[in-house]
Amino acid sequence: YLAGAYYYYYSAEHLFDPFLQIPPAKLGAADRAKTPGTFRILTLGGSTTADLRLPPEARYPRLLEGLVQKNHPDLKIEVFNGGQDWYTTKHALIKYTTNLKDWQPDRLIVMHAINDVYRSFADPEFTVGGYDTLWSHYYGPSIQGAKPPTFETFLLSFVDKYWFYDQRYRERDLPLDRYRSLPEFRRNLSALIHYLRVDGVRVVLMTEPTIYKDVMSPEEQAALWFGKGLSKERLGRYFYEYPSPSSLRRAMEAYNQVVKETGARENVSVIDLDSKIPKTLEYFLDDCH
Repeated sequence: YLAGAYYYYYSAEHLFDPFLQIPPAKLGAADRAKTPGTFRILTLGGSTTADLRLPPEARYPRLLEGLVQKNHPDLKIEVFNGGQDWYTTKHALIKYTTNLKDWQPDRLIVMHAINDVYRSFADPEFTVGGYDTLWSHYYGPSIQGAKPPTFETFLLSFVDKYWFYDQRYRERDLPLDRYRSLPEFRRNLSALIHYLRVDGVRVVLMTEPTIYKDVMSPEEQAALWFGKGLSKERLGRYFYEYPSPSSLRRAMEAYNQVVKETGARENVSVIDLDSKIPKTLEYFLDDCH
């Protein structure tokens, strides 16, 4: 017990940025210097933009840099990957206005939706209290700073995952009104565009692709985890409910529709990426990656 408690709890550090949870990429002095003839593209988003599972040269921002440079040999093209795991439109707002605007981008590409979707829920593994319109309830990766684990909690977690697991976790076809973060998602996108316009930065919005579709094979359903893993809520002391794939599909369609409507209203470019990527396991590892 003493050895396990020391290793797991007493000697552990759970570092997080007080505002952004996972610390964002920071600009150095050399990064800020923009030479004549340089065209800079900043990409913002969550893990589907950061793509930390792949080496940097295989991530979409680096591939984009090569493609644009090939088409514009007279310019020096620089693309900065501002994506980060767990990040939402609120994180994008904070990151840009407090840090990344100093990079002086000429164009910004933003792809957000699914991380904003599961902020709608009060998943007991990642939240404190009920839904908050500021999304302050959802600590995500920094939850151990808000609710430090004990060694007993660590041991009991193994029991919780196997003790009548299927009976206690219930998949539900939740209606769209359970996705409470939709108004804040719309507001954050509009606010980000406002600040970019002030700085003279042109914006490109992208819808976020997922594998969710009307009919999914058993193999495709087995790859999903965002519902049960990030979006569950308590039903009493021992039971939980989480959104079904069809419920998450409708939610993603609604959030992606907000992206399209915002683009039309604000007169900015929109790439409907969700409609362009086939929804099969050839293109997806899980719900959205």
